[in-house]
Amino acid sequence: MRYEEYCKARSIHQSSPLVDRNFYRELYHIAVSRAAVLNDIVCLPLPANSRGRAIAERCFDLLLSSFGLLVCAIPFLVIAIAIKMDSPGRVFYRQARVGKEGQVFYIIKFRTMTADAERGTGPIWAAAGDPRLTRVGAFLRKFRLDEMPNLFNILKGEMRLVGPRPERPEFVYSFTRYLPAFSRRHDVKPGIAGLAQLMNGYDTSAASVYRKLRWDVQYIKRSSLGTDVWILYRTVLAVLQGRV
Repeated sequence: MRYEEYCKARSIHQSSPLVDRNFYRELYHIAVSRAAVLNDIVCLPLPANSRGRAIAERCFDLLLSSFGLLVCAIPFLVIAIAIKMDSPGRVFYRQARVGKEGQVFYIIKFRTMTADAERGTGPIWAAAGDPRLTRVGAFLRKFRLDEMPNLFNILKGEMRLVGPRPERPEFVYSFTRYLPAFSRRHDVKPGIAGLAQLMNGYDTSAASVYRKLRWDVQYIKRSSLGTDVWILYRTVLAVLQGRV
């Protein structure tokens, strides 16, 4: 199911998942003032990907993600116990995200928020000092440990180790109304690590959404196994330093 169908089936297309109207004013201003750049992104040719390269990338992802799951077995257990002791609710949770060609899949993460955190708000961004975060959840987010279970999504072929970070369908539906070029992020599989995550961090504004798109397009244009290895190396350093 594509994200448009997903949102319409849940009537999400009738309301905005972000309550700050200034965000959409800023996004509209960006769409107008950066029209030429955005049009160039829309007109980019699809990334070339030979069968040999696709096989090499898949083998690379399977090898490293399998190794990662073996190494993380004990940390997984420790984190699971900490989550259960810290707050009631499940250890893992599944959340809809948009993958390659706009298809919706369900990402697997460690739970970092209180149970039913979005019951009264609907889909919204997490923010610094978010009161919905649990104590363990805040620590996991700081070092991106909550995303470790994404390795299962890689084994299933829904994600790669490196690629644009998958966004929620509700946000993609809203963003593409103002920035159709945003959908170009779906030309490739999403990833755990990515150039935009390194250079832009978490989204906090319309300007950061635009910057993320620019960085993701740069990655798509220049992607290679060598680039992936460099991004993974830089990501590990950044995570250890608590900078992403």
